Amino acid sequence: MTQGRRLRQYRMKFERVPDGQPAVDPQQLGSRSKLGGEPEWVQGDEWPDCGDCGTKMTFIAQLDSIEHDEEGNPHRVDAIHGDQHFMFGDVGMLYIFLCENCNESRSVTQCG
Repeated sequence: MTQGRRLRQYRMKFERVPDGQPAVDPQQLGSRSKLGGEPEWVQGDEWPDCGDCGTKMTFIAQLDSIEHDEEGNPHRVDAIHGDQHFMFGDVGMLYIFLCENCNESRSVTQCG
């Protein structure tokens, strides 16, 4: 079996967000990853329906371009050398959805 490129590893620390408080600052590029709640769309709503049953899918998570080369970002990687593993289309976002009826998943990628 052939595998794709092996990416560097990061550990994730989860912290529950009190109701009514934002989980992320949309202006803090590279630090907008989160689980649950509502997606913080970069380009506009692309909430998918399940391809099997047609119901609206459940938002699970969003993964930010965590290696964005911005001062103050602890995971920044120099973009000029091309060593960024987690850059989704110019500081974009990867969104993950799940159909709880069919157990099907889907992802949406938006560029920054």
